[in-house]
Amino acid sequence: MIIDPILRGPRGRGGLRRLLPPVLLAVLLVAGWTIAAAALNSSVFPGPGQTVDRLLLNLDATRFQESTADTLLRLSVSWLLVVAVGGAIGFLIGLSRFWTDVFSPVVYAVYSIPKIVLFPLFLVFLGLGEASQIGFAFFSGVIPMVLMTLNATAGTPLAPLKLAASLRMGTWPVVRTVVLPAALPAIATALRLTFGLTFLGLIIAEMFTGVSGLGYELLRNVVLAQMEDIVGGVLLIALIAVAPTTLLRVLEMRVARRFGGGDV
Repeated sequence: MIIDPILRGPRGRGGLRRLLPPVLLAVLLVAGWTIAAAALNSSVFPGPGQTVDRLLLNLDATRFQESTADTLLRLSVSWLLVVAVGGAIGFLIGLSRFWTDVFSPVVYAVYSIPKIVLFPLFLVFLGLGEASQIGFAFFSGVIPMVLMTLNATAGTPLAPLKLAASLRMGTWPVVRTVVLPAALPAIATALRLTFGLTFLGLIIAEMFTGVSGLGYELLRNVVLAQMEDIVGGVLLIALIAVAPTTLLRVLEMRVARRFGGGDV
């Protein structure tokens, strides 16, 4: 857009200007939240101040600290498995046009199934403990990771591949110097998107089967109709989601600038 150079301004001030829209949005959201809480009964819809005070009070409680730590540990394990397993499978399948054509329809068909209807299978095979929660969180993120990595690898431009063939380069040198750099921008995007999907799957699993974790705490507060605790739990989950997603977005932009030849 023609407005982009104006917004970016001189070199060195671009980073500051990039921060302006999200900061402005956050201010508007807090202002809207405050107005809505003032218009409604505070016991029904607590304001930002009440919510933050309650959240800080909960964070001092040992049980809530353990629930937060359990969620962070499960999220880390499940997402790292998503990245390692999904990325490897998608990349290897994408290297072959034949296997891409074979597996893509199957993977897309499985991805079209609502994940929640498959959750009972995880309970049957993995039980009610952490295994089913990590398993469902992994399942929520691994298929998108496979699909995005597969498409990124299979979509490598033909021109550099033909050049590599004319130079009689071996398979793995081609993969290392042509295919992987071409796929990296899309893989970086997959890292960011699958983090949110994995987190969503984990929260759902904790709500259904957990005896600890932020999903369990959220559902418990819903049953007890403790609005300040509910909103505080949602705020904490949002903060946990936003911080890594922001870092992954920064990584995505840097990878795109280096290997994609443009801005994101």
